[in-house]
Amino acid sequence: MISTETKKSKAKTKLWVIEDKRVCLPTGISTETWRGGIRKLTVTWTELGKSRKKHFPWSLAGLEEAKALNDALKKEAKKYGAEFGNITEDEKRALDLWRAYVKEAQMNGFKFASAYEIVQAGLEGRKTTSPDFNTLARYYFDKELMRKTDGELTEHAETQKKRLFNHICPVLGGKPAHTITEDEVEDFLDGLKGMNGKRASAITRTQYLNLLKSVFKFCIKKKLLPAEYNPVAGLTPPTKKKDKEPEILSVDEVKRIFAFVKKNPKYHKFIPVLAVGFFCGARVEERAKMTYQDIFVCGRNEIYIPAVNAKNGHARRIYPADNFKEWLNFAKEQGISMRPSDYLLDGNTVKQRRDAHSKFLVALSNETGITLPKNCIRHTAASCMAEIQGYAQTTNQLGHDIAILLNHYRRAISKSEAEEYFNIMPDAV
Repeated sequence: MISTETKKSKAKTKLWVIEDKRVCLPTGISTETWRGGIRKLTVTWTELGKSRKKHFPWSLAGLEEAKALNDALKKEAKKYGAEFGNITEDEKRALDLWRAYVKEAQMNGFKFASAYEIVQAGLEGRKTTSPDFNTLARYYFDKELMRKTDGELTEHAETQKKRLFNHICPVLGGKPAHTITEDEVEDFLDGLKGMNGKRASAITRTQYLNLLKSVFKFCIKKKLLPAEYNPVAGLTPPTKKKDKEPEILSVDEVKRIFAFVKKNPKYHKFIPVLAVGFFCGARVEERAKMTYQDIFVCGRNEIYIPAVNAKNGHARRIYPADNFKEWLNFAKEQGISMRPSDYLLDGNTVKQRRDAHSKFLVALSNETGITLPKNCIRHTAASCMAEIQGYAQTTNQLGHDIAILLNHYRRAISKSEAEEYFNIMPDAV
């Protein structure tokens, strides 16, 4: 039991008389007596490390103003800590933003928040709980795609870069990643256009969807986004149309095509690539990568497809019929440049040369009225080569096995038709 001797006397609260009313001054408000006996109410605080004061009249109204300022300063001290007077307004603003960011992040199930990102991104007045898609796309391209290519902007990397920043980002880029929905992604995919202005093929849309899946998967792995906010996780690739049976052109149609390009000087530059497709069976991609130094290597009657250009990564040689050489000579006579380093098609990249090839075939089909089914040039060449040269030699030159030749390329064609095909010469059309 505490004795009366050990009890401490409680200090009495000091009361002041203002306008005949007794009042108590809260902590933080003091009095000062100026010259002439004028009494003032004073609020003292620290700002940017320096002591600050503000004086108010010795009146009940002045007391209310002083209390209002004092209460605001107390709230600020409670909010930012005892040392709040040593931080700048920008730092206070950053703290406010960070607290709002954390609160929203917690409400949405996020486990992280970065004050640095808030200040750097200037997110004042803007609510966000995740980086926008532009940030994810750039992060994926720089940290994952370029890592895989060892920093080299390969053809594949260039294609993915264009898809990301020329097509996807203008539509989805400004959206915080966690707000992107499945419907928005599907609308984007459905809105993709092909070269003919119609909706892009199922293959193209699948390629874009797979790219989006790669971006979100990588950024989730790197904890830039929680897995539950992946808008493409449940999306499946568009249903592909059933592949049609490979089609070939008739000998008469091939004659009409070469007669047309022979007659029209503006198409003379396409004669070599047309001939290497029809009479040698080179793939579209191989035609786009081929230079004149790959043709008649060291004066031999052969075309060399290096491993880097071949679809399966295996080098091979094609031994063309005489009409191929005749069409090359005709093109040369028309002034077509055939320097060893020249590509058969115009363009700085493989994609540009492929596009030039596709546009030429579209124009060729429109002007001749001949339908050119997908890969019909190679299919036609394979069918005719098989009749003249036999299966084994044809498969070696085309770069696949006999089963593929029989199942996908060879069509019923007579030996006389095949002989006529390889006798399509410039003088005969």
